[in-house]
Amino acid sequence: MTLWYLARAAGIVAMVMFTVSASLGILTSGSRDPGRRFWLQYVHRSAAATGLVLLTTHVIAVIADAYVDIGPAVLVWPFGSGYRPFAMVVGVLALYGLVLAAVVGAARGRLAKSETVTRHWRSIHVAASIGWLLSIGHSLLAGTDRGTPWMLAITLGCLGAVAAAGAYRARSQAARASTPLNLARAGRTR
Repeated sequence: MTLWYLARAAGIVAMVMFTVSASLGILTSGSRDPGRRFWLQYVHRSAAATGLVLLTTHVIAVIADAYVDIGPAVLVWPFGSGYRPFAMVVGVLALYGLVLAAVVGAARGRLAKSETVTRHWRSIHVAASIGWLLSIGHSLLAGTDRGTPWMLAITLGCLGAVAAAGAYRARSQAARASTPLNLARAGRTR
């Protein structure tokens, strides 16, 4: 039973860390201040790395625990799981998206000399956003605590945090675009 508690805790905290990372990623890309941007990126990456460690712990603990029928094959064929197959598919797709973004992100510095990689970075990095959203879906579908008020509050809080970061960024960009200098540059003077 200890492994099951570890798996649940690691999964929940991983989702929270990925939420912190997603929120800061949204805020970082909208920041013009280099000092602020540096620290936001640093915490964004640290939260993502912590989330990946917890995600690994979650997966290993779930597979090692005998409480439910989930074997290592679920990582390749999630429909074969004896425990909520659709929820496992959502979770495995989340895993793939988050790991893809992490691998490409880790290699980004080495590949920055390539214009192709730089040009396609944002489109590849979208895998992290999709992975995060799928992890929210996985928590709503798979967890034994998914229907409890406290778990719903955590999950909705994660959704709310990313939505608030997105709203703040959109408002900041709209305010920046409507400054007199930017309106003059666009040829839309009053």
